[in-house]
Amino acid sequence: MRKTLLFALLGFSACGGDDNANDDPFVDTGGALALADCGYSVTTKLGAEPPKLAGATLGTDPTPRLVHLGIVGDPRTSIVAQWRTADEETQATIIRYGVGAGLSPEQLTEQVSGIEFRYQGTGAARYRMHQAHVCGLAPGTTYSYQVGAPDHFSPVYTFHTAPDLAATPDAEITIGFIGDARGDYGTYETLVGLLAQRTPDIVIFSGDAVFVGITQDEWELFLGRAESLYARVPVVTVNGNHENNAINFYSQFALPGDQMNFGFDYGQAHVTIGNDTPADGSIQTSTDGIRADLEASDAARWKLFASHKPMWSASFHGSNLETQTLWGALFDQHHVDLVLAGHEHEIEVTKPLLGGVVQATSDNAPVYITAGGAGAELYDNGTDFWTQYSEKTHSAATIRVTRTQLTFDAFRPDNTAIPATFTKTKP
Repeated sequence: MRKTLLFALLGFSACGGDDNANDDPFVDTGGALALADCGYSVTTKLGAEPPKLAGATLGTDPTPRLVHLGIVGDPRTSIVAQWRTADEETQATIIRYGVGAGLSPEQLTEQVSGIEFRYQGTGAARYRMHQAHVCGLAPGTTYSYQVGAPDHFSPVYTFHTAPDLAATPDAEITIGFIGDARGDYGTYETLVGLLAQRTPDIVIFSGDAVFVGITQDEWELFLGRAESLYARVPVVTVNGNHENNAINFYSQFALPGDQMNFGFDYGQAHVTIGNDTPADGSIQTSTDGIRADLEASDAARWKLFASHKPMWSASFHGSNLETQTLWGALFDQHHVDLVLAGHEHEIEVTKPLLGGVVQATSDNAPVYITAGGAGAELYDNGTDFWTQYSEKTHSAATIRVTRTQLTFDAFRPDNTAIPATFTKTKP
């Protein structure tokens, strides 16, 4: 059986610059497209076109590339596949999929037609993004899929949906954690490969994927070096100061809500994402969004938070006192278990902190972890009264979560373990 999503286009105004030859005028106002079968809308920001239904146009080379997964809706029942093509003219956007691992293309009997839009980064160049949103999937299930256009499909990849806790309350999930790749995509690729061996269910990237957010060539490196993992595992990205809220960042990742401050459930974990470098320079909007998500998720078994700049750090930039003041009390009040950040190019784990005071246990106090060592030049590590462990090293990490236990483990590019393990249990 084949099916297609039903879409309803929301209103938008038409304005903007001239387009490339043989294409519609480029409209750079952003906009929204409601996906009726998914129950949410896809939005684009100023600098990009409003998303629209995929057409049938094939360009000079429709070969899919930079395939990566994201989430917008419930990860138990939905997935978003994203890619670009070797040309910028192809508009045809299709995902084919089926239940099971290692299926052949002929066994991918379900099909969804996707959406596409263009965005403009540096200079006059415009880049086209393809997205296919698949909803109504079965929880805790492995699927095979491929993306592309007629006669021009990607290899077959696999993904799996998040577990349904009503059916499997003891299911273990693994969150990959990595950040600050800019400057050395070789080290980043090595760490991604080692992370893939640890079979994460989802990856959180804590920002600074690139040096300059509007430089598309860097994004091509970032996504290309990790395609083997991100084509199988959704990646949730945080805006870093080097992304600088660039249209390239928001256009290339499918993220929930306003794409800046949002939350989602995955297994027994609730993850809240915050933007500590908002485009308008005011942290208050981020604070309001974070507070709303933390309040809405108070019933969650485990609560994790991720942003780019660390609230507690003894490294190069030091602690972010603004977010420490505005967000620290929220994390204490809503019993956040683990706070993740990048920005400092080292690894650092704090002792449990409540109201800025070291606690004997983490029972009612968050632990703050900084791990911004995915490739950027290293900073000297330091220590302070809050420091449990710190090291000047490149790194990536996993966070394993079950109903009763959360465990953080980090590793270096040579695959040796970093003695910064943090474990917390609940009855």
